[in-house]
Order: sequence, then structure tokens, then C-alpha cells
Amino acid sequence: MTADFGRASRVFRFGTFAILLAGLGPFAHAAAPERSPDDIRGLWVDNRESDKHKVGVMIEDCDGALCGRIIWLKKPMAGGEVKRDLHNPDAALRERPLCGLKILTGFRPGKAPSWFSGYIYNPNDGRTFNSTIHVQDDGSIKVRGFVGVSLFGKTVEWVRPQERLDRCS
Repeated sequence: MTADFGRASRVFRFGTFAILLAGLGPFAHAAAPERSPDDIRGLWVDNRESDKHKVGVMIEDCDGALCGRIIWLKKPMAGGEVKRDLHNPDAALRERPLCGLKILTGFRPGKAPSWFSGYIYNPNDGRTFNSTIHVQDDGSIKVRGFVGVSLFGKTVEWVRPQERLDRCS
């Protein structure tokens, strides 16, 4: 009988330890988050070569989806003035600065783990397009904007910057 009590005691202690570890698991993971290769959150620039970067976009969580804001511009000023959303079809929004402007909205995972779909706003012409983002094997992303079907559109490649970029204001 003593042997059975000792065994039961060890099982109880192990079970208690396992429950304790399981309970601490989420905190340990939150303290050291690891990013999946398909996680597109973070800072992206529009060209592999740093001297050709024109814009930096921060992709982040927004209301249950992913969105992206312009947080860096190579040339944030034009004619001594802050660049603004001059081509927006809504005249009331044309005074918004490009810096901080949300250009990616509603991105959610698509058919495959490395695909996302949502909308992209082009401040150069004020139009919003259907869009997909595809994570490439090399870690870059292909951002495609299109009208109707994906066949009619344009794709650009974004990469993670290798240098520090100061946020525009």
C-alpha cells in the first residue's frame, strides 16, 4: 500500500508541475515572440537598394486585420511643404499628410499561408485597388494592386530595410 501511495504522490506532483508549466507557457511565449516566416507585420521599403528607397510602410494589426501606414519618406517635403494626399477623391481629405497615411487596409490571410488579401490606396492617383501580398521564399513580399481580376494590375516588391529609417512627422 505504501508503494501505491508513493506512486500516486509522484503522479500528482508531475501532474501539478505539468499544469503549472502549461499555465506559464503563454507568458513565456509572449516574453519572447518568434515571428513566422509568413508574418508580414513590421517595416517594409520599396526597393532592395537603399539609395533607391522612396517609402517605408509599417504593417501592423488593425481591428482584427492587417493594415499599413507610411512611416518614412525619402522626400517628405515638396516645395517647402509637407507632402499631402492631394489626389484623394474626397476633397476634405486632400490636406492629410502622406506621412502616417494608411495605404494598406483589411489584409487577411488568403488561400495559402503566405498569401494575404485586402486593399491598397495609391496616393499618387487617389485610387484604391484590390490587393494581394505574397511572401517570397527570400523573405521579401510581392504587393499586387489590381482592378477586378489579378490579371489586370501591377506588382511591386518590398523588402525589410537593412538600415535604420527615421520616422517622418
